[in-house]
Amino acid sequence: MSSEDAWSAAQRTFGGTQQIKEIYRERRGLPMIEAAFKDLQYAFRTVRKSPGSTAIVVISLALGIGANTAIFSLIDAVMLRSLPVRSPDELVSVGDASRPTALWRGGPMANVFSYPLYQRLREENHVFTGFMASGQTGRLDVGAGSGSTEDAHGRLVSGNYFQVLGVSPIVGRTFSPDEDRVPGISPVVVISYDYWMNHFGRDLKIPGSTLRINGSAFTVIGVAPPQFSGEVVGSPADIWIPLSMQALVNPGDSRLDRRDTNWLLCIGRLKPGVSIQRARAEMVTLVQNALIDYESAAGSPDKLREIRSEKVDVESGSRGFSWIRKYDSALLFTLMAMVGLVLLIACANAANLLLARGTSRQREISLRMALGADRARVIRQLLTESALLAAAAGITGVLLAGWGSRVLSQLASGASGPNPIPFEVDVHPNMAVLGFTAMISVLTTILFGLVPALRSTRVDTTPALKESARSVSQGRWHLGRALVVAQLALSAVIVTGGGLFLRSMAHLNSVDVGYSRRKVLVMAADLAGSGYPASQRVSVSRRLIEHLRSLPGVVGVTVSENGIFSRLDSSTDSLQVEGFVPTRKDDSWSSFDQVGPHYFQVLGVPIKAGREFDEQEKVGASTPVVLNETMASFYFGKGDPLGKYLLNGGDRHTVIGVVKDMKERSLKSKTERRFYGPLFQSDDIFRTLNFEVRTLGDAAPMIAAIRREVHSFDPGLKVSRIDPVNVLIDQDIGGDRLIAKLSGFFSILVLLLGAIGLYGVISYTTGVRTNEIGLRMAIGADRGDVMRMVLSETMMLICAGLAIGLPAAMAASRLIASTLAGVSPSDPITLAAVTLVMLAVGLFAGFVPAARASRIDPMAALRQE
Repeated sequence: MSSEDAWSAAQRTFGGTQQIKEIYRERRGLPMIEAAFKDLQYAFRTVRKSPGSTAIVVISLALGIGANTAIFSLIDAVMLRSLPVRSPDELVSVGDASRPTALWRGGPMANVFSYPLYQRLREENHVFTGFMASGQTGRLDVGAGSGSTEDAHGRLVSGNYFQVLGVSPIVGRTFSPDEDRVPGISPVVVISYDYWMNHFGRDLKIPGSTLRINGSAFTVIGVAPPQFSGEVVGSPADIWIPLSMQALVNPGDSRLDRRDTNWLLCIGRLKPGVSIQRARAEMVTLVQNALIDYESAAGSPDKLREIRSEKVDVESGSRGFSWIRKYDSALLFTLMAMVGLVLLIACANAANLLLARGTSRQREISLRMALGADRARVIRQLLTESALLAAAAGITGVLLAGWGSRVLSQLASGASGPNPIPFEVDVHPNMAVLGFTAMISVLTTILFGLVPALRSTRVDTTPALKESARSVSQGRWHLGRALVVAQLALSAVIVTGGGLFLRSMAHLNSVDVGYSRRKVLVMAADLAGSGYPASQRVSVSRRLIEHLRSLPGVVGVTVSENGIFSRLDSSTDSLQVEGFVPTRKDDSWSSFDQVGPHYFQVLGVPIKAGREFDEQEKVGASTPVVLNETMASFYFGKGDPLGKYLLNGGDRHTVIGVVKDMKERSLKSKTERRFYGPLFQSDDIFRTLNFEVRTLGDAAPMIAAIRREVHSFDPGLKVSRIDPVNVLIDQDIGGDRLIAKLSGFFSILVLLLGAIGLYGVISYTTGVRTNEIGLRMAIGADRGDVMRMVLSETMMLICAGLAIGLPAAMAASRLIASTLAGVSPSDPITLAAVTLVMLAVGLFAGFVPAARASRIDPMAALRQE
């Protein structure tokens, strides 16, 4: 085509000269910056011409980008981000970093430490410039004067805590090592910036102020910097207290002189030139030697060999301690994979819309190339338009991500893990998150913009510029179908995953826990913190049980040391059973609890053999115990366990009964071996006891009456919580509920995106086949025949997507098998439901184009040809 022909075609196409001149300048070389600016100007005008499709593309991509950014924000905060301290890469954690609030009694441990063991490790190591320890405080009732108190989160820390971490106060000072040397003489605290701001209005005169913590007076000496909230990720501290004050913070529960109370984790700062491998080797040796020294008086050769094989966790401490990293990392990465697929589906959807737009712009693109623009120049212009859409989607996605991250962190609060602590992390966008969003926006531009740009520029300019030429591209049509099939296949993967998580959640909701979920509640009472010494706790508990039992609507009341679904437990790994020879190390392991009289009767759990504890339970040379069915079967098979003995350390126990298995710790985990002892005959009553109350009806409405009764019994009795068991179970499976809700939402989203993509392709193909359909109807085809033809084409695409997607979904589901409960990755019910849902959605998406095609006027269609 000559330049004159191209100019005439341009005038007919655009009806003016200004736009023609802008396009014609592409024949001359423009400076790069000016050319980019022109591309951006033209991209703005182009996307403004089709606001409907532009909005669909931006919203689709924004949902995908926003979801990815929200999940990455959580992963960054929990898994990747270093503590805001000096040179965090020099820090090394010693102990199980997933147990920052552990409190275990029963003997020295290798991964949670007693205070004497910490002191020994601090003094004997040669690899750290400083070695600090921290542990849980338990509940803190804090008041600034004689007024009311409120709960606060705190940590008991060694005197060198802030020095080892490299944290300087913004007001006052931090602890000195001397304030941690003598127990009870340093009632001082450091408070967090947020606590200072919220409770003291950033008063610069705060040093010297007094806080009453659990009834004792403490002096505030400093305020931590705003960016530092402690070494436990997800559980920001309000108050730090020296370890030397532990007995004052926890009245009646002194731990500092006890080797059998394990509750501390440690962090050390490496000396210059010392590697983490050398530190690990030394700390393993020191811990094992200490445990051997503690056991040497009564330790058997087998026990000493077992200690030598103990694993001691020594890892990088740059990211602090976090139970969420261990227990919910699989959840986070599963969600990341899911939202990644959502983004791919959104990109496929956007690519299909751009392909359709490219078809309508075929004359414009042909004209550009006829006027002298080379293919690379036009591709650059089209990619600029895609980048503009991706940038708009990225900005919108960041706004959505900020809201979504906060919602996710709130939903995940207390979702899973071993500790009843809130999950609070800083999810505000930082440079890492913004960099991730920018990267994913660039990737999105390439994914949904490049292929349509390449396809749209493969044109024959001469026929494309003819007035009567039709813009039909079989290649473009085949590519659109391929994108829809890929979109449907990915949708099948996500919908299958969502279906499995929903089925798993349904199973957890129907698991038989052995007692009524809704008719039992648990009340945790801090007897020691309320001023009751150990000698009075049994009598107080008995009187409280009688008071609660007198309430109308209460069937029975009992008590236990650990409590149902309280996320506390006791265990032993040195159990010896009469007539049983262990063959593996864990054969000597069992969990246990100490419970009150008629514990199982109150809960409604059947006794399978023997009896349970009563009020007059006698303890002599041997303590009576009750086994659960799993433990009785494991150690005694089909034999009679009644009258047999167990040895736990130096204590002898006699079996008096067998009780039906029940769920007390985790709904998902396998029922474990467990035995029960009589609580009121114990010499060491816990500071906090859990009272189980069974009601006639739903337990939740009884909470207010129980609180009033407790207040009338003792206004000073500290009750940390009163929750129905179904609420505690919901907390236990919070992570499963969260992923079930999110996967259900993402399933609906991808089905919607898939329906839009399928509708677009079917509408486009029926449009370009108007003449063919008119001819078919002219020679005898009726409306039903046309609808069946279009719907059969729709079904072919759906079946192709399912044929690829379902096998891929079954393969991918094996990766999440460990997170499912009561359902297999290849669950036939889920696969059948996914197939039916996708067929229904697909047929719905294809019905409108089919109905429109069946109403074509054959004569009008033939006249167009």
